[in-house]
Amino acid sequence: MKEKHIYIIIIAIAAFLPTIRANAQSEWHNCNCDTPIYYRICESGKDYQVKCKFTINAPIEKCIDIFCNAANHTKWIYNCIESKTLEKDSTSGVFRNIIEAPFFMKDREVFVRYTVTHNNNGSISITHICLPDYRPRNDKYERITRLKATYIFTPKVKNSTEVDYFTETGGPSNLPDFLLHIFLCKSTMQTIENLNKIQ
Repeated sequence: MKEKHIYIIIIAIAAFLPTIRANAQSEWHNCNCDTPIYYRICESGKDYQVKCKFTINAPIEKCIDIFCNAANHTKWIYNCIESKTLEKDSTSGVFRNIIEAPFFMKDREVFVRYTVTHNNNGSISITHICLPDYRPRNDKYERITRLKATYIFTPKVKNSTEVDYFTETGGPSNLPDFLLHIFLCKSTMQTIENLNKIQ
């Protein structure tokens, strides 16, 4: 009877291991950009995480307006060619963005709910959560179905805001290194540069 119990435990552990491996992540890699940007890949090769800290040369109120006003998104989000606000109140809303993809892929469509939170330490957080089924799918676009992002804005000296950024997103699996660099590193770096150009 004891051997039978041990066998059952072994089977249960073996069944659980794939779940652990599927959620495992690689080490953080440095994008080697002017701004320190780091990324890592989930073991599935289909989900990616990016984190960085950067400065926007604008007061915190201006930064919040830039992020929450969809009319600004085509000015700073990498390869965003169309953006529209679908819902909005004082602390949250929903927007739809179209992201231009390389010529051999469909452009990406994403619906995102954002929430603005005022923190006790004077910082402001904005969270983005993907809404994969917000509207019926359009065959013209590839729907982004996995996206979570957090931006924490902390006021610094006059007309300067520090941003802590973390995102986890789904994307094309098993990208070659040069496309992975564009997808995770170049897009983040260009977005940061764009943010400082629209001040």
